[in-house]
Amino acid sequence: AYFGEQPDFVDGSVNINGDDSVELFYDGQVIDVYGDVNVAGEEWNYMDGWSYRNDASAASTTFDLASWTLGGMNAVDSCSSNAACASVFPLHSYKHLSTGLIITGVIDGPRTGGLPKAIELYANADIPDLSLYGVGFANNGGGSDGIEFTFPSEFAAAGSFLTISKEATEFEAYFGEQPNFVDGSVSINGDDSIELFFNEQVIDVYGDVNVKGGDWNYMDGWSYRNGASAASTVFNIADWTLSGINAVDSCS
Repeated sequence: AYFGEQPDFVDGSVNINGDDSVELFYDGQVIDVYGDVNVAGEEWNYMDGWSYRNDASAASTTFDLASWTLGGMNAVDSCSSNAACASVFPLHSYKHLSTGLIITGVIDGPRTGGLPKAIELYANADIPDLSLYGVGFANNGGGSDGIEFTFPSEFAAAGSFLTISKEATEFEAYFGEQPNFVDGSVSINGDDSIELFFNEQVIDVYGDVNVKGGDWNYMDGWSYRNGASAASTVFNIADWTLSGINAVDSCS
C-alpha cells in the first residue's frame, strides 16, 4: 500500500520504532549497524520518518551518522504512500560506488632501516580501472596528507591482493616475493595512519590521522584486518589483529 510493491521477506521481529537500532550479522558476527544498540534514538532517530545510507559509504560496526541521510522526525506523518510524500524514501537507490578495494594489512619491518614498510590491499570485486583509487599516509598524527600514491590505470581481478612497499629489495628478502607497487611515500612507522581513497574521497582508514599511534600502533610489527570486516572511514580496532609492538624485532 505504501511502496506499491511486496517486501522480499516478512517477519514479526521488525517491530521497530524510530529510536531502535539495527544490527546485521554474518556467520554470527556483527558486520554492520544502524544507530547505537545501547541508546534510544538521539541524533539518528527516524521516528515517523526514515534514514538511508549515502552512496559509496560502507558497512561498519561503528555507526557514523555522516554516512546517512535522515528524512527527519515526523517527515512522513501526513503521507499515505511513498510516491505522494514530500519526504520520499529513496527505496532501491543505494549505489555502492566504493566496492572494490580495502586495506587489509600494514607492516613496519625489522630489517635495516625499519624495512619492509608496506601495506596490503584486497580487491573484493573486479576493478576495471585501479587509477580511481589512491593511498595517503598520515605521519605522526599530523592529519591527512591526501592522496600520495595513485595506482596505475590497470585492471585488478576480484580476489587479488595488492602490496605497496617503500622499496623492493628488503620486501623481497623478508616475504620472498616482489611487491606489486613501489613508492617512496610508504615511509611509515608504526604510529602512522593510512587512508584509502576512491574518486578522491576517503573510503577506508587504518588508525586515526590525527593521533600518533595509540592502541593501533604497529611499530616493529604488523596489523591485519579480520575476516568479514568491511572498509570504513571510522577506524574500529575490533576489526583488526595486531602482532604487538616489537613483535618482529628478531626476525630476518
